[in-house]
Amino acid sequence: MVDILRVENLSVGFYAGSELNIAVEDVTFGLKEGETLVLAGESGSGKTITALSIVKILPPAARIFSGSVLFYGQALLDEDALSLADIRGRQISYIFQEPSSYLNPVLSIGNQLAEAICSHGRIKAGDMRVEALGLLRMVNIADPERVFRSYPHQLSGGMNQRVFLAMALASKPKLLIADEPTTSLDVTTEAQILELLIRLKSEIGFSMIFITHNLAIARKVADRLCIMYRGRIVEEGGVDKIFNSPTHLHTRELIAAYERIGKI
Repeated sequence: MVDILRVENLSVGFYAGSELNIAVEDVTFGLKEGETLVLAGESGSGKTITALSIVKILPPAARIFSGSVLFYGQALLDEDALSLADIRGRQISYIFQEPSSYLNPVLSIGNQLAEAICSHGRIKAGDMRVEALGLLRMVNIADPERVFRSYPHQLSGGMNQRVFLAMALASKPKLLIADEPTTSLDVTTEAQILELLIRLKSEIGFSMIFITHNLAIARKVADRLCIMYRGRIVEEGGVDKIFNSPTHLHTRELIAAYERIGKI
């Protein structure tokens, strides 16, 4: 099966004055249609910078020095800002770690969902509310009318993450990038969000890049894993291969650490 996304020899660095610090070095991987690829590794290993580079939403100090990103054959790093803005959200959606930081505190959930729906296609005002409530039901929100009228600060972290997921899926994207989407949630809510993501991926049919430092989560959601360490991919393979016969020292150390605390 051909890769729908192909990242080749990606290198990204940050300037601090005249000093250059390399964050991602010579990263290469592919993603197949319908697949969940997990980028796993400790904090600072380059997972998020790699994912942000795909859609060029890096911090101002960051620079992509080399590499290419092909999405259905389209060279994303060569596209101008207007073309990329059309691809983001419509074909590639991104879920961030802290949804409350990205939801607008002065707009109701309904208004923010309406904006997400309208930005990806023409829809009548009357249909927009129906569509928004349908999205809230899709992510297992039991009282969509109340949440539609609410503001982010009136909802729990888990509820805001569901809202953010609904917004991300409003355009029925081909690729969803989920960046540590359960980091700030309690274990019960974390399990619910993971199960929701797995179910929606199967029902809607998008491909997914899932970023995590938690190997127990990685094992649950992944079809294939890339283990990152110091800005590089040091090991890649299926779940059975990575967890049962890891070859890189860092992978073995990560797995041993999680086994010691009974997480996997």
